[in-house]
Amino acid sequence: MSTQIIFQGFVVLHLIGFLLFAGTSVADFVGFRQFWKQYDLDKSKAATVMQAISVFPVLMRVGIGLIILSGIGIMYMTHGVFGEQLWFRVKFGLVIVIILNTFLFGQRQKKQLKKSFETSAGTAQKIRSNISLFHTVQLLFVFIIILLSVYKFN
Repeated sequence: MSTQIIFQGFVVLHLIGFLLFAGTSVADFVGFRQFWKQYDLDKSKAATVMQAISVFPVLMRVGIGLIILSGIGIMYMTHGVFGEQLWFRVKFGLVIVIILNTFLFGQRQKKQLKKSFETSAGTAQKIRSNISLFHTVQLLFVFIIILLSVYKFN
């Protein structure tokens, strides 16, 4: 197998990982909007929506894993040529922020929501605004990463 085919395979896996992560982030955003609509109307329906969207973090982790592993492969195949470019350094920093935001902030808020939902505690409004902020930051950073990847400024 030629190195060109291996490189293209890494690029395809990188794109699949990014699409999986970005697509699941959008689906998570839409799912939570539906959850909050149902939460205000009927908490039993909201529980069903919560159960349906509970698989999204797993898909996000798979996407992040593919992005990281294929990114390492791409850097290895290109001998780190992208690592010297400013657009890549900014993009890499944003990817790290997205990963940290997902695991440190987003997942914690979702666990608090689940706990609050099960115990009927009155903290849902604060969690609602925190999750909304989480989704806004995630989607904004994903959009910036797309722009950086397309325009590749130096």
